Amino acid sequence: GDILLRIDGWPRVERVLQGIDAIEARGINPADVSPDHWRHVHNRLIAGQAPRAYTIAQHRAFLLRRRAEP
Repeated sequence: GDILLRIDGWPRVERVLQGIDAIEARGINPADVSPDHWRHVHNRLIAGQAPRAYTIAQHRAFLLRRRAEP
């Protein structure tokens, strides 16, 4: 989330908010999303491209990786 606080300009901010809404629509708390996804969103928006959607499969894989880390 800290990364996205650096986004400026209404079009980019609106795209971030739409992405957050889409994640919540999948039943995922945006605060629990992989930091890698938020970096991806930031990088794509800065490059003027649309970020890829965060899927439930990605979220499950992130949760499994997080549990496996020491």
